[in-house]
Amino acid sequence: MPDQGQQELIRDARESLVASCMKRHGFAYKPAQKLPQYGPKSLTDLRYGIHDATVAAQYGYKPAVDLAAVAEQERRAMQSSVLPPEQEAVLTGQAGAKAAPPGGCLGEAHRKIVGTGEAESTLPQDLANQAYIKSKESAAVRKAFSGWSACMKSQGYQYAEPMDAVNDRRFASRKAGPLELATAKADIGCREQNSVIKAWYAAEAELQKGAVERNAERLRTVKSDLAQAVKNAARVLGKSG
Repeated sequence: MPDQGQQELIRDARESLVASCMKRHGFAYKPAQKLPQYGPKSLTDLRYGIHDATVAAQYGYKPAVDLAAVAEQERRAMQSSVLPPEQEAVLTGQAGAKAAPPGGCLGEAHRKIVGTGEAESTLPQDLANQAYIKSKESAAVRKAFSGWSACMKSQGYQYAEPMDAVNDRRFASRKAGPLELATAKADIGCREQNSVIKAWYAAEAELQKGAVERNAERLRTVKSDLAQAVKNAARVLGKSG
């Protein structure tokens, strides 16, 4: 799977190519504003739910940001991405776009970076998702969940699994209220008491290792394709890579 640096490199190269293509068709294209970055710090951070007592005490189950401010940033970013119909047609290759390349400027940029017209493989993410779901069936994880649920029940909270608390509809507001904060505090304690994250991570890691072994050849191809895309993107931007 691409890391954040690779994702940003490919995204910047794509925007550069799109801008050049749009210019050839008579349009001054400006990339949309970047969406605000927040949330998990890594692929495993928050994968199994909350784990930082200090953050949970202030934000409950929410990310450690001002969600109202983030929502406004996202609104402005989405608004900046809206183009007039004639530009949108050239960008995407819609019917009526004069002399636009196949798939529009987006399609052209994709081919120059990826090397083909095919979409990037989702195999790594698919395997990871499958392992995540399957890991919850592990005996060790079920035991940890059961202990966690009993611990929460003893404090007045009714949940079968840890992520049920994370997804509680009562906590849908942008700012954590007293109930959410109290629930999150109890959650952290029960997780630690029952080694929830340790058991869950171990179970999923084992499943992922098996998936890698069974799909080694296909994953090597995906890795090679990603490396080539990164090189192509670096070349577009005039960077070494």
